[in-house]
Amino acid sequence: MGNLNNAFKDLVSATAAKPNNLAWQVELCRLELASHHPEKALQIANFALKLAKDRLDRAETHILRAQAYQASGKDKPALHAYQLAFKESPAGKIDWFLMRSECQRLLGRHDEQIRGLRSGLKQFPDSILKAQLVEALIDGKKNLEALKIINNELPTLRFKSVWLIKRARAKINQKDKTTAFEDLYTALMEINERFNPDKPDPLLLADKAKISLLMGDMTAARMHIEQLKKHNAPKWITHRLEQELAKK
Repeated sequence: MGNLNNAFKDLVSATAAKPNNLAWQVELCRLELASHHPEKALQIANFALKLAKDRLDRAETHILRAQAYQASGKDKPALHAYQLAFKESPAGKIDWFLMRSECQRLLGRHDEQIRGLRSGLKQFPDSILKAQLVEALIDGKKNLEALKIINNELPTLRFKSVWLIKRARAKINQKDKTTAFEDLYTALMEINERFNPDKPDPLLLADKAKISLLMGDMTAARMHIEQLKKHNAPKWITHRLEQELAKK
């Protein structure tokens, strides 16, 4: 925290002396986002946008604007800013595709989300993008497409629990709870073999929470989410779990 404060003070001084330095404004914006000051970050990003001369700089600045909007819970203007970034730089970057996808998910725009992730996968054959695409297909009730990807992926994996949980979600959508629960039990057994309760892996703990939610055990799900918070899990891990819990 001390290093962050020192960096912040240095950048404030630097940008005050040279306000038209784009790189410093961008870095100051990122520090404001890291400090959970989205409104200040947005002001800086809007100013930085005026300084950006080339398309990539403008795209990067629109991404910062989108992040600031999203951190304020303003998903529609966030999505608009993401789209402006891709308009400036259509190739994008992996994290841009992922951030835009999450924004589209929050807005329930699953068809747009799926199209965007497919486009991303053509440019970046990345496992995280593929996993996100499967989640989007399941959210959009395109279960057969999701299952085709899942069933191709599972035999290649050493640890299968993450993809078994995805398959269970798709099977629940298809009203096949028997098969879904078999996958969930298998996933839970694998997780328990790898899980260290003294130093819990937040991703494994999040998967335990997902399993509890899918099996209807809200007490266990709530307990796992509280454990995640206790161990300072990042908000991107806990946010969707809390959303799903609130729906039950």
